[in-house]
Amino acid sequence: MTEILSEYLSKIPEHVRNTIYGAGIDVSKIIAYVYSDMAPDCKFADCWIFFDKSLLYIMTGYDIVEEKNGAKKLQCTYERKSLERFDISTIKMLEIERFVGTARLMAYPEEESKAPFEIATFSLGVAGKAERFVRHFADMKADKPFDVNASKEEELFCPKCGMRYPNPSRKVCPKCMNKISIFGRLLGFFKFYMKKLIYFFIVIILSTVFSVLSPYVGTKLLYDNVLTPGVDANLYGEVGLVMLIIIAARLIGLGFTMWQGHISGGLIPYVVYDLKMKIFKSMQKLSVGFYTNKQTGQLMERVNRDTTNIYWFFVDGVPFFIINILTFIGVLIIMLIMNPILAIIVTVMLPVLLFLFRYIHKSFRKMHHNSWVNQAILSSHISDSMGGQRVIKAFAKEREESDRFAGYSMNARNADLKLSNTQATVFPLLSFVAILTNLLVLGLGGCMIVSGYADMTLGKLMTFTAYMSMLYGPMEFLSRFSDWWARCIDSAQRVFEIIDAQPDVAEADEPVSIPEMKGNIVMKNVNFEYEPGRPIIKNLSLSVEEGHMVGIVGKTGAGKSTIVNLMARLYDVVEGSITIDGVDVKDIATKDMKRNIGIVSQEIYLFIGTIADNIRYACPEATMDEVIAAAKAASAHDFIMKLPDGYETRVGAGGQDLSGGEKQRISIARTIIQNPKILILDEATASMDTETERRIQESLTELKQGRTTIAIAHRLSTLRDADVLAVIDRGEMVEYGTHDELIRKKGEYYNLYKLQFDAVKHIGTAE
Repeated sequence: MTEILSEYLSKIPEHVRNTIYGAGIDVSKIIAYVYSDMAPDCKFADCWIFFDKSLLYIMTGYDIVEEKNGAKKLQCTYERKSLERFDISTIKMLEIERFVGTARLMAYPEEESKAPFEIATFSLGVAGKAERFVRHFADMKADKPFDVNASKEEELFCPKCGMRYPNPSRKVCPKCMNKISIFGRLLGFFKFYMKKLIYFFIVIILSTVFSVLSPYVGTKLLYDNVLTPGVDANLYGEVGLVMLIIIAARLIGLGFTMWQGHISGGLIPYVVYDLKMKIFKSMQKLSVGFYTNKQTGQLMERVNRDTTNIYWFFVDGVPFFIINILTFIGVLIIMLIMNPILAIIVTVMLPVLLFLFRYIHKSFRKMHHNSWVNQAILSSHISDSMGGQRVIKAFAKEREESDRFAGYSMNARNADLKLSNTQATVFPLLSFVAILTNLLVLGLGGCMIVSGYADMTLGKLMTFTAYMSMLYGPMEFLSRFSDWWARCIDSAQRVFEIIDAQPDVAEADEPVSIPEMKGNIVMKNVNFEYEPGRPIIKNLSLSVEEGHMVGIVGKTGAGKSTIVNLMARLYDVVEGSITIDGVDVKDIATKDMKRNIGIVSQEIYLFIGTIADNIRYACPEATMDEVIAAAKAASAHDFIMKLPDGYETRVGAGGQDLSGGEKQRISIARTIIQNPKILILDEATASMDTETERRIQESLTELKQGRTTIAIAHRLSTLRDADVLAVIDRGEMVEYGTHDELIRKKGEYYNLYKLQFDAVKHIGTAE
């Protein structure tokens, strides 16, 4: 075993490599491998499948863990039960067949007369890795280079604590993250307001200095210099003077505090504004796939509630933290100067309080996170319920939705109740510890006055106890500050998760600019999957010539919408390539892609605002005449003019005040005003009656002139003007040709056409 293994091969466990070596196989020559948790007979086992340049191996056995020489140290060995070898030259390809809970690896012989045969079985969770193994085998057969990075397993768990990453694309563990660095990133938002920040700290320091000195100036002066036996007749005058000094000091301190509040109030909102803009801009850059995995309520919580938590932390938390820390240090120094013995007694209690602070910090962080999760779930449910009111009422599910809301609300209530109960218990206990210390100091200080020890006077003791009260304030604040800190860091972690998230579809470092596309589209050997191991598009090749119209037909779920989404680069292909005018879509500038490709989708969304604003969304500078022309082309002008305010009629979220057909026509008008070079129609007339559909088809016929058009439709009659048709079945293109060619072929398209023709004929007969 002297061969130097690559990082990829070193992932095979050492005890398994030893077994492979023992069978006379050179591990360093292995090209690709995959682990299966089942034997070919569908019994659970530890099965390893791998191949080199000549043979494919299926090694079945079991991992055995046993004690080594009676010690507690455990040793893992691999007990091989069987080892099968297959000549790669006799295998044409490998393929994964999926079932409900399992899948199997099938081998297709080079000789077409021979039937495919099963070589391995595994649970469905291994299917994703097996798909990569199959692709590597195909690359090897085609003499393509082996991509090691394609086989690297995605790290899902923190290597330090073993906790699963909340977002695998961002390897940040909430438990092990550096909280100081997160806070440092928050402070980075203040760099644009450095002058105000310096001004702010100067005012805080001055305010704290006056606050700390006021007890010494007032209390000691009053008790030792005025309220003592044997003073002269100017007693009341001196009392009045001392009171004026105390009032003046307090007023100056109050003025600085108000000054500091005004500066803080004029600084923090700008920082939070910048933070919200950073979050929202980051969200706009993320790919469509990001939003399919997130609920609206959770994202709203991050923009609103999390930034609000950060806002109040910096408004009420950081300034008073600085004030209380400076007060705490200043008071301790003065107390040590006044009476070291009493000061030491107070100082002894500090480690106990610090220990309690550290303990409750961890507890509050967990409770705040739990509270946020439950509130986010509750917000998501409210959002879903408000958006789905028509469905809820159609199925009479009001009671069920209320019960679900009650359950989510109860979970949120219990989380908040646990948090508030803990706060109500912990903070009074901390206050009680401070009060005990205060009583001890009063008792010992009184004894010193009676005995005349250490020049202790009533004025000194009263001043010392006044400082004790000032020390109690920072202690109480710091106990609550850990709560604010936990909430802020928890919110900041979620905020930065959005800011740091990388889009799945990213623009190239040096994008190619194509201001005016011609519209030649070529898909070559495209493979795509939304989830690893679940291919949606399989080795698909399709060409669309400039100015031509291609119709894409197939059954529901065949992958038609996915194809046009890949053309528009809403997603990136897993394998293969898509080019427009000879340039890979991954290299084309994003702004040029968006400007030249217009999509009319079956999923319609209208923004809150006027109908005119929704139509000119893609072209904000469009005039009212252009808006009306686009609406007429989409057969929307007539119904718009019947609305109360015409084009100025406001529509609700998602256009809930309009019918499905009306929303679809506005969506078409929005695309018409964009004037794209490539037009994608994804069931553009699915929500319309036959008469309206015919009028829109006439308008679209004019719109399609000189443009490349890709149209998807279940009703084949809407594709009668297509230059060519592509028939998709289970992610593969099974037929390609004109309508007449496909009818004569009597294949999949013929069957679809015949089904629809018979259905229409049946309706006519019934009438």
